[in-house]
Amino acid sequence: MVLLHGFKIFVLAMLQTFGEIAMAGLKVSIRAFRKFPRSYVALGYLFMAMAFCYYPIFDHWLTGFIMMSLPVAILVGLIASCYLLYKNQKLIASVGLIWVLMTFPIIKRMVGIGNGKTTFTDAPALKVLSFNSESFGEDNANAVNWPSLKADIACFQEYSANDNIETQYNNKLVKLTPFEHNRHIGLALFSQYPIVNQYSQIWDRKGQPNINGFICADIAYEQDTVRIVNVHLWSMGVRINQATDALKSGNIKAFAFEVYDTFRRLKEGFEARHEQIKEVESYVSGSKYPVIICGDFNEIPFGYTYGKLSLSFKNAFEEAGQGLGFTLNRHPYWVRIDQQFFSSDWKVQSCQTMSGIKISDHFPVVAQYVLKKSLDKPTNLVAHR
Repeated sequence: MVLLHGFKIFVLAMLQTFGEIAMAGLKVSIRAFRKFPRSYVALGYLFMAMAFCYYPIFDHWLTGFIMMSLPVAILVGLIASCYLLYKNQKLIASVGLIWVLMTFPIIKRMVGIGNGKTTFTDAPALKVLSFNSESFGEDNANAVNWPSLKADIACFQEYSANDNIETQYNNKLVKLTPFEHNRHIGLALFSQYPIVNQYSQIWDRKGQPNINGFICADIAYEQDTVRIVNVHLWSMGVRINQATDALKSGNIKAFAFEVYDTFRRLKEGFEARHEQIKEVESYVSGSKYPVIICGDFNEIPFGYTYGKLSLSFKNAFEEAGQGLGFTLNRHPYWVRIDQQFFSSDWKVQSCQTMSGIKISDHFPVVAQYVLKKSLDKPTNLVAHR
């Protein structure tokens, strides 16, 4: 009993000591925060943006804005850390610098670190092309090198019926919807291999052309079945060039409207894509088949959709691309919103943005994949076409 009573006293004393230390630390932190509020807020925002990009557990539209602002958060956080270090706040400054360093794996999403192409001897490669063709530029269609758009599997967004494309493939899935001027555009998936199963969904845009959706196709490839998903997530139609033109002309009212409209469209897009990617994930999560997801995601690599898919899939350009690989052929030119993701069943040989094809407001993205199992047991057997 005496020992037990003594142990209780010891525990209570330790808890009291730890409590006093914690309170003292809290008081010091509060005093430091009051002295350097902007720096502390900057570091807090950096941590929040970094955490959401690593693990996007919240699907609120506000997290989309926070994640998208990561480059700004890194710059401001770095400045705040250097300032605190200058002010002899070494502990918090060191924490801030560590957080800046921890963002490097996320920043890496912007850059392809591959060496162009890796060849796996005797292993058959599957060439996959993804292209938001914007109806093939209509007036510029005659200038297209059509054979350059041939692959084993090709996924098109904003596709319009085109014999030059369709005659190159043995199998096709096409989902078109009325657009304007008696035009029909939508999603298309073409394959040189048999399509054995399919599912598609076109989302309702409520009064606007229904051009967003996905096609999920199970394809007999080699002696396996692979699952290919062609996605076109919610299009925002952000008009940065109009805001820039209004500012250059001194029309502040028009500039303010364009900024507000851009914010509204971004918010709407974040909300819609959060729901859309959940539906897409329901067809690929836990798939018994090797998976490739490609298309126009309408979101940069710091976005919620990219972050969610990165938890389970690898990005082809990150693994095998080179440089920055921007895929948008209009303002803003400096973004990569067309992606290809793949499951752990694959090795990616190469991935590149075909910036020489300029008939659309997007550039095509083409990648080559090899099934890992074929690296162990190469075979020349293919599925019957």
